[in-house]
Amino acid sequence: MKTDRAVLFLTDIFGVQFVNNRLLADNFARAGYFVAAPDLFKADPVGINQLSDPTFSFADWNSKHPQVVIDGIIDSIISALQSQFGSKKIAAAGYCFGGKFVTRHLAPGNGLDVGFTAHPSNVLDAEYQAVANPLSIAFGDLDTANPPAARASAESILRASNIAFQTSLYSNAEHGFAVRTNLSDPQKKFAQESAYYQAVRFFDTWM
Repeated sequence: MKTDRAVLFLTDIFGVQFVNNRLLADNFARAGYFVAAPDLFKADPVGINQLSDPTFSFADWNSKHPQVVIDGIIDSIISALQSQFGSKKIAAAGYCFGGKFVTRHLAPGNGLDVGFTAHPSNVLDAEYQAVANPLSIAFGDLDTANPPAARASAESILRASNIAFQTSLYSNAEHGFAVRTNLSDPQKKFAQESAYYQAVRFFDTWM
């Protein structure tokens, strides 16, 4: 397979162990990209049912996976794609947790040429301000992690930065919709499928 165009797949908190994430990564490969999907949590993802477990502490889990460590993992993968696989253009697709790191690595000199994120978590204004390369974002209108004010702020910052960007807002779509949602609901199914094609079209344009 050609490796000149690569997609770095950055998961939500459920990690590469979650089958939905592996299927999404496979879909990017079927679209013609060389895909790298690192284990950001070193075999310690959040279990798919753990968030509803009253004994589980998300804060404790999160503290074991600090930003500096995640940045280091991503830096090493980008370096390997360039030096070992000859990737000339590198995109990133990040979901929830992974979305923050898409924005961080779109800053100048951080290795990404283009990025896509769906329902990103905890992205700071300063991280949006540092984005220097094209960015596409899929938001859901039911996502409490990205309420209207936060979406408007992100768009305002990106507009002022004068970079190529795209945002889409999907109706009846909750946080996490692009990875896992109720596919029996036509609106939710549309949102999930459309977010994927939004990413592919954006990558095809800028890579």
